[in-house]
Amino acid sequence: MTSIANLTRPPGTQSALLAFGVVLASAALLASVSVVASPVMAELIAPTFTAVALFLLFCVLLSARLGGSVFGELGFIYLAWAAVYTAVPGFGLAAGSADETGPLSLLLPATDELATHLWRHVLFIGSVATGYLLARGTRAIPLRVALPDPNHSSDRMVVMVLGLVVVCIAILLLLSGPVTNYYEHYVRYDHLSWPIRKFVSVCVRLNIGLYSILLVLLFLHYKRYRWLIPVVLIALCVHETTYSLGSRIFSLMILLQAVLLYHLLVRQISLMRAFMICVLLGVLFTAIEFLREAQGDLDTVKSRVSDEGLRTAGEFGAVFLTGFHLYAERAQGSLPATEWPMFFNDFVSLVTFGDFMRWNPMDWYARNYYPDALVAPLTLSPIADSAIWGGELDLLFRGLVNGAFFALIVRCFVRWRTRWWSLVVYAFCYATAIMTLKYSVFYHLTPLLKTMVPVLVVFAMIRWLSQVKARTGASTGAG
Repeated sequence: MTSIANLTRPPGTQSALLAFGVVLASAALLASVSVVASPVMAELIAPTFTAVALFLLFCVLLSARLGGSVFGELGFIYLAWAAVYTAVPGFGLAAGSADETGPLSLLLPATDELATHLWRHVLFIGSVATGYLLARGTRAIPLRVALPDPNHSSDRMVVMVLGLVVVCIAILLLLSGPVTNYYEHYVRYDHLSWPIRKFVSVCVRLNIGLYSILLVLLFLHYKRYRWLIPVVLIALCVHETTYSLGSRIFSLMILLQAVLLYHLLVRQISLMRAFMICVLLGVLFTAIEFLREAQGDLDTVKSRVSDEGLRTAGEFGAVFLTGFHLYAERAQGSLPATEWPMFFNDFVSLVTFGDFMRWNPMDWYARNYYPDALVAPLTLSPIADSAIWGGELDLLFRGLVNGAFFALIVRCFVRWRTRWWSLVVYAFCYATAIMTLKYSVFYHLTPLLKTMVPVLVVFAMIRWLSQVKARTGASTGAG
């Protein structure tokens, strides 16, 4: 009997059978649902099941192409997120468990409109998978990534990076204004002068890059630092969650980088274990959302759970909501006016400061639909962006380009896998893949250019100076 773990390495014939089995099982399941379920439920479940089936089919085809595990593939984690952000609202709507007071309900959607938008999610997942498979190539990520230069992971370098992280955190805390809720976290430095705000921005970017470098340094010598790693992970996640009063994205990025590095440098993670990790993260982050909405009051959380029951985090409906809203506006011909540079915002952001928001689609959405909001309350996505410009045809091409772009990132990592900086960059891209789903196709361009490249240069200089000092000290001692 074939185990779940072995599904990641099917030979050619078995792969074809698995692909056929996924398609056949999905078709049979959809047929059963259409017979048993009510027409409304069947209309919503059909695209939801199809999205999940497409993701599973992608995993089988990619595994057959590479002949190994797909867990470390950027396309795998990205389409896994896309499937989750489709399945959670899809099943929720089918079960009638959507929040009746939430923003989606205020749009008064008809069932066929909701189902149509779920099919747009299916179109996006299918086009991303197609683009990724077409551009990925056949060179797999090695079962165990090995770097030939272990000296850069000395205790001295780990201590220095940890020290820089602590200094950056201290600066950010000292310069912060008073914060009482989650949304005020995003304007906590607005009271500072422009030069000081730019200095704060540098510290934030430095910290993000140093997190990635620190984790790579620790996992490169896992046996030496195996007791320090969980302490560092817990400390960083607790800090980021409390510092932001409930934001989970940085904690998620830290944990995903740790999981990937464990997979690449220590021991491969099976798909079953990966599924269990995802469930645990989902439960944890849902609990954090409950605490954030209750301002940390446990009694309020208990009362809410008692009144409303358990539900998934509202975050999982964020991509669906804004995309549905803008496609509804598009259908009515009531989309607000746009400026053409907004289409190229991912590239404009490369040469502008972070507070230049004129051509940012998310800011455009907030200005037109939430003009009184302190900060933009909702993010957009490639799906929502397509509604602004070319509709479903635009969405198809965005998905193809998205998949090909991610495949290119993986191919670059495979080519330069013996370089420590390549591992740092890939771990960062893997952990932040979800941001592309929440923002835009070329989201990664700005953080790679403005965050990772400068931080890697700084670290390389520190490493070089450390080596020069060590050689100088050794020669002095010998003399």
